Amino acid sequence: MKNKKLSVIVAVYNTEKYLEKCLESLLNQTYKNIELIVINDCSTDNSLRILKQYAKKYSNIVLVENEKNRGLSYSRNTGLDHATGDYIGYIDSDDYIDSTYYENIMEKIVSENADMAITDMKIVYEDSSYPDHITKGCDGELTKLNFIKNGLAASACNKVFKKEIISKYRFAEGKLNEDLAVIIPSIVEANKIVYVPDNYYYYVQRGGSIQNSGFSDKRFDIFYGVELTLERIKKCKNYDKISQAIIYEQLIVLLIYVIPKEKNLIRRYQILRKFDRLSQKYEIRQNIYFWQFLEQQGKKHALYYKIIFKLNCSHLYLLTDFFMLVYDVARKLLKPRGIKLDADMNDLKKMAIKQSKRRGKVSISVVIPNYNYKRFLYQRLYSILYQKEKISEIIILDDCSKDGSRELIDEIVDTLKNIIPIKKVYNEINSGSAFKQWEKGFNLATSKYVWIAEADDYCSNNLLKNLIRPILLDDNIVISYSDTAFIDAVGNKITTSIVPEIDVQKTGHWDKDYINEGQNEFANYTYLNCTIANVSSALIKKDDYSKEFKISSQYKQAGDWVFYANVMQKGKIAYSSKTLNYYRVHGDNVTSTTKKEAHMQEIKRIHDYYEKTYGLNKQQKNQIEKRNKFLRKNWNLK
Repeated sequence: MKNKKLSVIVAVYNTEKYLEKCLESLLNQTYKNIELIVINDCSTDNSLRILKQYAKKYSNIVLVENEKNRGLSYSRNTGLDHATGDYIGYIDSDDYIDSTYYENIMEKIVSENADMAITDMKIVYEDSSYPDHITKGCDGELTKLNFIKNGLAASACNKVFKKEIISKYRFAEGKLNEDLAVIIPSIVEANKIVYVPDNYYYYVQRGGSIQNSGFSDKRFDIFYGVELTLERIKKCKNYDKISQAIIYEQLIVLLIYVIPKEKNLIRRYQILRKFDRLSQKYEIRQNIYFWQFLEQQGKKHALYYKIIFKLNCSHLYLLTDFFMLVYDVARKLLKPRGIKLDADMNDLKKMAIKQSKRRGKVSISVVIPNYNYKRFLYQRLYSILYQKEKISEIIILDDCSKDGSRELIDEIVDTLKNIIPIKKVYNEINSGSAFKQWEKGFNLATSKYVWIAEADDYCSNNLLKNLIRPILLDDNIVISYSDTAFIDAVGNKITTSIVPEIDVQKTGHWDKDYINEGQNEFANYTYLNCTIANVSSALIKKDDYSKEFKISSQYKQAGDWVFYANVMQKGKIAYSSKTLNYYRVHGDNVTSTTKKEAHMQEIKRIHDYYEKTYGLNKQQKNQIEKRNKFLRKNWNLK
C-alpha cells in the first residue's frame, strides 16, 4: 500500500476562511504517500498568501497559480496535468476530511486491486442550528447501477480514481455540474469499484445555503452534462437502466427539489418553460425511477408530483407554477406545532413558566435519552414544555456525548430547575445500548407513566393530552401511543402517517382510535411486525421491566419489537389515530445489503422467540412466511 502514490487536487478560489482547516486535514493524513496539487485560481482574498506559507513549509505541496481566473474545471484539469500519483483524489478547499480518510480508501483499493473507491459524505452546515446530514455513497447492492443511482454519483470529492481512468476525459470548462460527464463515465468504465462505508468527506454548506435560494440559468448546464455523459456511455452494458438513473438523479430531481426554491413566480414560470423544452427528448414522465420515487411517497405527495409532471409536460406552465405555490404554502401550514427551529433559552424559560402553571390529571415523567444530539436539544425541550398536559418531571440522560451536549444540558438544567422539576444524569462510560438508557429512565422516574422522548424527535403540543385520554377511562392501559409521521433533518414532514408501514395486513385497525387487550393486540397484529413505530410516540405505565429490557437487549436492530410485545402482555393498549409524534429521519439508516441481511436474521430470531414464548398458530406462521418473502424481495436479498 505504501508504494501507491496518491495525488490530491485542491482548487482554491477565495476560501481563506476555510483553507487552513482543509490543508491541515490533508497534511495530517495517516496515509503518508500523498502529494497535494493546489491550484490558486487568482483569489482576491488572502488565500494565495496562506497557500504560499504552506507550500514553503511542506515539501509535498505543489502550488500552481493560474494566470487568470478560469473556474473550477480548468483548475482541476491543470491539477491533473501536474499530478504524478498512481491514484487521484479531489477535495474542495472549503471542505475537510478525517485523518484516516485516505488510509481507509487506499487500503481497500490496493487490497482489492480496484480502479476506483467511493465513500460517504457528511454535510456540515455552518449554521449549527441545522443538523449535519450523512449521505451514503451507495444504497443497496454494490453495483455500478446503484453507484450511479445515488445523489453523490456525479461528485468527484467522495471518490479516489486510478489515474488512467480519470484522465480519459477533461472537465468541461465554463460549465456548472462539470463533474457529471467525467465521473459517471469513469464509474461505467472502471473494472473494479470498492465502497468504503462510514468514511466521511465533510462537505461544508456555507451560511444560508440551506435557505430557499434563487435559480440561476447556469443550472441548465446540467442538460449539456447529461447529453455528453449519455454520449460517452452509449455502448455500455445495461445502458437503458443506467441512462434512466442519470436522467432521474440529474434532471427529475432538478424539477422536484431545485426549481421550486425559486419563489419569484414570473421567474419560475420562465424556468419551467425552459426546463420543459430541454427535457422533452428524455421523456421524464416515463422514467422508471420517477415512478419508484412516487411509490415511496405518501398519497398526497405522490399526487402533487404526478400533477406537476403532467402539467409541465403538457406545457401548462402557469398551472405548474400555481401548484408549486399551493404545495409550498401547504407544507408550511402542515408543519407540526411545537417545532421551533430557532428555539433558545429564553423560549424554554417562557414555556417552562407556562408548564409550571398547568394542572395534571396523570403523573408523567419525561425521560430524554441523549447521545450527540446537542443541535436538537433546544428544539426537543421546547416541544416537551409546549405540551398542554402537565409534566411531573423531566430527566435528561446523557450517554457520554462528544459534541458538547453536556455543557448545554448543564445550562438548561441550571436555568429551569427553579421553575420546573428537571434533572440531569450522566453516564461515565457509554452504555452502548438504547435499552440500557430506557431502563435507567424507568428506574429514575417517579411518576405513574413514563414518556421516553428521544432527543432528536418532535411532537405536537397535543400529544400528551391525547395519550392520557384513554388512560383516564381505563387504569389497565400499559401503553398509550399515537400515529407517527417522519420529518427530515430540518423538521419538514416527509410522510403524514406511519400506518401504511405498520398495517401490512391492510386490516384498517389503525384507522381510528382504540383500546384493546394487549394479548389480543399481539395475537392479531404485533406478532407479525413492530406496530409501534417510535418510542417517542408512547406513554408506558411504570413497572419493573428489568426482564423485558434484558430480553430486548439481545437484539441489535429490532429489540424494540420485543419490548413492546412483552409489555403489552401485562394489560391493555390504547391508540390515537392523530399524527402527534414526529420521528426524524437523518444520518445512517439501514441501507447496505449486509445490514439488511442481518436485520432479516434478527426478525427470524424474534419470531422464533414469539413461537417459544407465546406460541404461534398456523395462520400466524403463514403470515410471517409471506411477510418475510416480501421483505427479501423488496430488500433485494437472496
